[in-house]
Amino acid sequence: MRSLLQNGTGARKGRGTAKADAAAPQAAVEEESSGSRSVRRAFDIFELMLERGGPLTVAQIVEMLVIPKSTAYELVRTLTQADYLAPSSKGSGLFLGRKLFELGMAYRNQVDLLKDGSKIVEELRDATGETVQLSVLENQMMLVLLKEEGSRSLRIISQVGSRVPVNWAAAGRLLVSDLDDRQLTDLLSATIRQSPTGNAILDIEKLIGQIRKARRQGYSTELNETNEHAGCVAAPVMDSSGRCVAALSVVAPEQRLNKANRDRLIVAVREAAEKLSHRLGG
Repeated sequence: MRSLLQNGTGARKGRGTAKADAAAPQAAVEEESSGSRSVRRAFDIFELMLERGGPLTVAQIVEMLVIPKSTAYELVRTLTQADYLAPSSKGSGLFLGRKLFELGMAYRNQVDLLKDGSKIVEELRDATGETVQLSVLENQMMLVLLKEEGSRSLRIISQVGSRVPVNWAAAGRLLVSDLDDRQLTDLLSATIRQSPTGNAILDIEKLIGQIRKARRQGYSTELNETNEHAGCVAAPVMDSSGRCVAALSVVAPEQRLNKANRDRLIVAVREAAEKLSHRLGG
C-alpha cells in the first residue's frame, strides 16, 4: 500500500512538473516579447526627441507615442538612471543624455579612424618606406586594423585582422595605457603569453612600468619581441577625451632600427599620430 501511495503521488507530481515545463517556454516568450517592446519604445523616445530637436515631458511622450503612462514613467526612470536621458538645461522636460553622446562620438571616431587613418597610414609609409600599421584594442588583444606594406626591398609583412597579446607589441602597450594598475593586472593576467621569439616580457609589474613610461613619453618601441630581427616604434592616437583609441606603428627590420634611424622613425610616427588625433578631436 505504501508503495502504491508513493507511485500515485509521483504521478501527480510528474503531471504538475509537466505543466510547469510546458508553461516555462510560454513565460520566456512573454518575457522576451515584453523586453523587446520596451526596447522598441526606448528607441521611439530617442527618435521622437531627435525629430523634435528639443526636450519632452513624460506627458508629451505618453501623448505622442500613445503608450501607457506607467510604462512611460518606468522607461524614462530607467533611461535617466543609465544617463541615456537627462533633465534639459533649457527648462522642463528631458532630452538625450551623456551616454548617447558618448556612443555617437565612439561611432564617429570609428568612422573617422578608418577614413582618415587610411590616408595617414599611407602617408607615413611613403615618408619612411617602412611597413605601417594602425591598431586598436579589441577583446583585450591588439588588432591590426589598417596596414600599408613598406616600399623597401627588405620589409616586414603583416596581416590586417591579425590579433596578438598586448605584451608582444609596442602599440599594444599604448592601447592599454588608459587602464589603471588593477585593470592592467587583470587584463595582462588573462592574456599574457610568450611570443614566437621567446623574448616577450612576461613580468606584469615590469610591463606596467613600461606601459606607464610609454604613455608619459608619447611613444613605445620594441625589438625582437614579436618577430626575429625586427622591431617597431609606435605612437598613441588620442580622441577628444584624451583616451588612446588606436596606435600607429612603423615596423622595420633590425638593421634599420639603429639609434639614429629609430629616432627619425619615432619623430615621424609621433607626428603622424598627432595629425590623426587632431582629426579625431584630440
